[in-house]
Amino acid sequence: MWKVLVAICILGQPCTLFEEDPVKYYHSESECMEAAEAKSRSMVKTFQDFGYYIDSEAHSCQFIVLKNEA
Repeated sequence: MWKVLVAICILGQPCTLFEEDPVKYYHSESECMEAAEAKSRSMVKTFQDFGYYIDSEAHSCQFIVLKNEA
């Protein structure tokens, strides 16, 4: 299973790593990357709407082995 990770760096602030809450798990990396890109775009837009300057952003997916998969 895969989960979304988004890192956003706001000018003058340390970079912050975000995970979905509650965590959503995706069955494939490609499905997860689509969700990560959409989530990242949405988060960047929200920060910009509130007047923050986004220095950089990155999104990716992390592979997680769940107990029932092992």
